[in-house]
Amino acid sequence: MIAIPSLIGQGLLRYEQDFELPGKYYPTSSIFLALSLLSLLRIKNLSEVEAIPAGELGRAIGLDRIPEVKTLRTRIANFCELLDVHTWSHKLSKDWMEDNSQLSAVLYVDGHVKTYYGKEKNLPKRYVSRMRLALSGTTDYWVNDVLGQPYFVINKVISEGLIKTIKDELLPIFDKDIPNQPTDEQLEADPLLNRYMLVFDREGYSPDFFYDLWQQRISIATYRKNVTEKWDEAEFKEYKGTLPYGTEQRVELAERGVLLQNKGSKKKIWAREIRKKSPSGHQTSIITTNFKLSIVMLGLYMFARWGQENFFKYMMKEFGIDALTSNLKVNIHTTTRLVNPKYRELESKRKKITSKLTRVKSEFATLTLKEQTINENKMEKYLSDKQKLIEEIETYQKEIEEIKEQKKEVPYKIEYSQLPDNKTFNNVINDRKHFLDTIKIIAYRAETAMANIIRPHMAHKDEARLLLKQVYNTDAGLEVDKANKILNVNIHRLTHWKDDTIIEKLIEVLNQTKTKFPNTDLTLFYKLGSS
Repeated sequence: MIAIPSLIGQGLLRYEQDFELPGKYYPTSSIFLALSLLSLLRIKNLSEVEAIPAGELGRAIGLDRIPEVKTLRTRIANFCELLDVHTWSHKLSKDWMEDNSQLSAVLYVDGHVKTYYGKEKNLPKRYVSRMRLALSGTTDYWVNDVLGQPYFVINKVISEGLIKTIKDELLPIFDKDIPNQPTDEQLEADPLLNRYMLVFDREGYSPDFFYDLWQQRISIATYRKNVTEKWDEAEFKEYKGTLPYGTEQRVELAERGVLLQNKGSKKKIWAREIRKKSPSGHQTSIITTNFKLSIVMLGLYMFARWGQENFFKYMMKEFGIDALTSNLKVNIHTTTRLVNPKYRELESKRKKITSKLTRVKSEFATLTLKEQTINENKMEKYLSDKQKLIEEIETYQKEIEEIKEQKKEVPYKIEYSQLPDNKTFNNVINDRKHFLDTIKIIAYRAETAMANIIRPHMAHKDEARLLLKQVYNTDAGLEVDKANKILNVNIHRLTHWKDDTIIEKLIEVLNQTKTKFPNTDLTLFYKLGSS
């Protein structure tokens, strides 16, 4: 009950009329409320709903009970047939960007690999950095703000990489939805002015990509690849700065200009290289084409990218974003291009042989005669061992050359329709999954809003969400005051007095919103115990 004002404020029911289905017992608002409250209660899979007291949670949505699992799944399927879920998701994203244009001027883009453990479909393998393995799965591309709050997600079972996804799918959305972008006249008057900035990891590092983005006056910030030399420590200075809604931080930074160019490319672009020095002396290199932000703000924005990594970790553990929500399989378009399995097999074989070749070469280089006095038997064995290693090296080199010749005859990418029958698969990510992901995004943002209210009053600020989880599972008394059109929510006191004091601060803010309970004229009024 305590989360309802925040959920409504984040737009949970803003477009419910688009999903309205006549003749249904459960109104659309009740389904949306039930799903969002289940998310806050950390119900990661709809099948777990059967373990929830249906009557108790039903009172929280204004009914005698919450819908059963079958009903929830049916209604989600109906919603996805009625309206394009991606359209709804982007509407909400645009609203959130407009609500806080300061945050939407800097967007964080990153891919999250969702591993697939099913045996029915042979999904393409991709590298999962958190596990350091190549596993079957799909890739979700998330867009977040500097605080780690999500805007939207794009699910891809066949991924052509971060750069391709940004160019083809994300830029059209950003160009249309990001508010307060400078006009053409302002951009022409100031050659260093950018429209907005994208922050991503090394997967997006490409000077050609940076050049193409700057032609559209979009700046970037990322880590530089293949850094070997260290800068003189005398170049570093201590700076202090504060990100939006953040605490003041001190960092040691240095800056140089750098001309970037891909090998063999005619595209050149000047950028700023900023180095951050850690207390241990390690230097991290940042590349940016944003010439307006100060050095300290660029450093803080880049290292705030860990907020997105923490978001993935938290959402996997608490909200189950990796869980499959439906067994429905969606056919993949026949013209969709993907990496040729034959090419992938040849490349894998080449890497294995190259690894063996490196080992043998290392063994050959370290094989020496240690004794000063050399007899005939030892010399003969030494030469024999050397000859065997030379033969192994020549064999491996020949195999590698043969594989390279085979790769020239095999196209790197093919269309899905050209896959062999034993390599075909369906898309395990469907609109129903995207619908529930959007509900979870709303629930997460609602929880974040409440956590931001109580965090300044807590001794341990990182425990704000833990306290909210405790409140979600606390009993409350509901009383309808029909005369004054008020729904009183009397929350039972918590275990510790200090927690009661903090929740009273949250209640004070919630009561000021004067939120009406969905589909009624009753204003929600919260109080704690006998306060």
